[in-house]
Amino acid sequence: MNKGLIRDIFKEKKLRMSHPRLLIYRELSDAENPVSPQELYHSLLHQRRKIGLTSIYRSLDLFESFGMIFKIINGSSVKYKLCQTGDHHHHIVCKACGDVMELNFCDIADWSEKVMESTGYKVTDHQLSFYGLCPSCREGAERRD
Repeated sequence: MNKGLIRDIFKEKKLRMSHPRLLIYRELSDAENPVSPQELYHSLLHQRRKIGLTSIYRSLDLFESFGMIFKIINGSSVKYKLCQTGDHHHHIVCKACGDVMELNFCDIADWSEKVMESTGYKVTDHQLSFYGLCPSCREGAERRD
């Protein structure tokens, strides 16, 4: 997701792209792997960027609510990864190494219909994540067995 698209999202939501938010966005876009709020904090601190951990958590929550980032929960560990696309998509996460891949398709319209019929709710959105072992971790596990 490029910086122009991010600015457009904030403009549309009538929010300011503050300097701390921009710093966090840059860190997320430079990260090859998912990062925790503490890792973001320490990385920014190492660069002599003064930003509080509370601001990091608030920005991450905001980014997640906009669909800009994906939150990965693995036990007590929580990490975040910047989404590469602004369009609706889902993710698959490797439970061993934490690698995340975006899935650029969504064919669950039938499920939404069933949910609406059985609950009376009007479905307006959904989130779906898959978990498993990536090819590298699966190959490593098979070698150990």
